[in-house]
Amino acid sequence: MQNHYFFDRFEVRSAERLLLVDGKPATIGARAFDVLLCLLAHCDRVITKSEILEIVWPGLVVEENNLTVQISALRKLLGQQAITTIAGRGYRFSFEVRQAAASPLDEIKRAPTLYTDRPTIAVLPFNVLSDDPHVNLLANGLTEDVIALLARVSGFLLISHASSFAFRGQQASLPEVAHQLGVRFVVEGSVRPVGDVLRISTQLTDAASGHVLWSGRFDSYPDAAVDLQEEIARGIISQLEPELRRAEIAHVRRQRPENQDAWAHYHQAVGAIALKGWGEDAMAEARSHLQQCVELDPSFGLGHAQYALLTALAGKIGVLSESSSMRAGALNAANRAIELDHGSSEVLGYAGCALCDLGHLDRGIEILHLALDIDPSNAQAHVALGTALALSGQHETGIEKMRFGMKISPRDLRLGFWGWALGIFLLRANRIDEALSEARTASQRDPKLYLTRVLEAAVLDRMGHSGEARKALVAARQLRKLLSLNEVALTHGHHVAERLALLWANGTNGNGA
Repeated sequence: MQNHYFFDRFEVRSAERLLLVDGKPATIGARAFDVLLCLLAHCDRVITKSEILEIVWPGLVVEENNLTVQISALRKLLGQQAITTIAGRGYRFSFEVRQAAASPLDEIKRAPTLYTDRPTIAVLPFNVLSDDPHVNLLANGLTEDVIALLARVSGFLLISHASSFAFRGQQASLPEVAHQLGVRFVVEGSVRPVGDVLRISTQLTDAASGHVLWSGRFDSYPDAAVDLQEEIARGIISQLEPELRRAEIAHVRRQRPENQDAWAHYHQAVGAIALKGWGEDAMAEARSHLQQCVELDPSFGLGHAQYALLTALAGKIGVLSESSSMRAGALNAANRAIELDHGSSEVLGYAGCALCDLGHLDRGIEILHLALDIDPSNAQAHVALGTALALSGQHETGIEKMRFGMKISPRDLRLGFWGWALGIFLLRANRIDEALSEARTASQRDPKLYLTRVLEAAVLDRMGHSGEARKALVAARQLRKLLSLNEVALTHGHHVAERLALLWANGTNGNGA
């Protein structure tokens, strides 16, 4: 049995990890939610700080300031009067709390959605019943094409493919998927060879009830299988009426490489960053794979776009020396990608972000808007557009756009990097507590990302916690042995670099001394 808590205007559903304000979902960090559950479970007494630390951070040695940050975040959400500090002892939850037990069936029936005004849907990776790598690549492409088609239909919210693909190879049940992604509908499928043809089976399921709303089976020769995505998408949409407004599905033909080896190099490039982080070696390996990718298939727009983005980002964070030839190569790749595949949201999202990073802000923003016109579920394009808007001086709009992109892709492998970028703008907006929370959350999401530790050091220094700032800077330099103050200035600004130089010179080095 799981508990629901009710107090003032709020409801907390523990199993769903959901906070409702006047019946509407509120944004709350994972650690802040854990602290809130702890306070609610012990609302009849004062709970000590050490108890909370042990419950929320079990087995970890953490600074008390971590708890202070989360308490501050909760007070902003619930009101300053919600949590009382008992000097020398701990905290007590101040509102009168009513509890109600919910059965597992109730929890399934009340599965959360990200937005209450539109139904939500996730397309899971198609299951491949074959050892043939070409069938696996085709299945991945088919899944992405169905996502791209569904994203064109107004009336519901589609979860980004980056979060859907996080469930590849996992044995999660549909209710678990629904809870983790915050969706009501789930699309599943499988691809397997039967003789000379490929058999593609797919179904649309209401995750809350477990009922299959629609299923379809398609047999196709391998060369023609990529043309099935529209037929599959039509079958799915027909079952979502009348909840969805009637919408004509526009034909979306994504640019996919003719050469399967080019597609394999593309995925190896993406994997290099995911596995090895954002250092020189990983970036060089990824860019090398992308160069081979576009050499094998010069018409592959996605390969050009990804090369442009990684090259521009590498220069921006200081792991690749900027030069006129480097910038020209990245700019040419971005323009080539747009020319080759101006109908792909993914291509435009990467190319638009690259243009912004290369200093072509106005055109980059224009391209990113086009990407989102094609696919409103493109989380990367939302985050990139938010970053560009913040860089152009629209800090609040940019920050909210970045948060939205991160929210619609809750299992995205890029969340650590995106969270670091968001934290930078929060710090510049003088939203110190939020910047620190974002930096630490990003560090948890991507423990290899040294940039988040630099940001944490900068925020703690701003707060006057020089000892903790020094520890964060040591951690950053342990993660990246070649880290320099010039890089800090490049990524976090000259003022931050000047401030951290005082800690840098005070015995802080890559060995933790």
